[in-house]
Amino acid sequence: MNTVNKTTTLIPEEAIQALRANAGLFHLAGRCLEEEVDAGLLALFRGELHQPLAEAGYGMDESFHNANEKDLLDTLAEEYTGLFVAPGGVNPYASVFESGAMFQAPCDRVAAAYQAAGYDYRHHMSGEFPDHIGTMLAFVGILAEAEADALERGNESEALYIGEQRRCFLLEELGPWAPGWCQRAAEAALHPFYESILALTESLLWLEISQHTDRRKLRELAELNRREPKKLDYNADFRKASGL
Repeated sequence: MNTVNKTTTLIPEEAIQALRANAGLFHLAGRCLEEEVDAGLLALFRGELHQPLAEAGYGMDESFHNANEKDLLDTLAEEYTGLFVAPGGVNPYASVFESGAMFQAPCDRVAAAYQAAGYDYRHHMSGEFPDHIGTMLAFVGILAEAEADALERGNESEALYIGEQRRCFLLEELGPWAPGWCQRAAEAALHPFYESILALTESLLWLEISQHTDRRKLRELAELNRREPKKLDYNADFRKASGL
């Protein structure tokens, strides 16, 4: 999980490789939290990612690797719904964590950050919003890829600009709540897969955030992440927007 920022002493090729590695990790975390596991993602975890995750301390046990595919996918789908979708779960939206309601100021800020970087948010289903933690994690991966692309083109000023966007998004939009959210979700998880993915995501966030700020700010963020999330207000507007 090597990281780089604008003060790095890495030579360009090493910086590019580190950025692409970070992009891959954030995309993986985002994918696991934004949607249910499908057959392709399951095959990745039981194949190419099996050994690296085990070596990093986030591996799955033999029952995960030996289970019938359909049965395991059904179990993971049920777990995903119970954790992140059904009422009473760990709601994955920044607006809900901060205010107890959907589509609030954090959602507007996140959407503005996407647009400032040249991206438009497009939901796939009713009730999806830009401040879903999976979408936000994937955006960090997109920025890391764009930064690496700029370095490959030799455009250091563009890379610095994108790197600053990534830094601000991490510290201002994810830093105050996402690591603590991951910890709470991991504690609520019943299946080891989600417990492991959430622990990995929390570690990834803290590691990346620590590369972009000082100890004072880290202490502030740690304190913010100890907050309890606001209770979701299932009012009529929320039910209409979400399709519940």
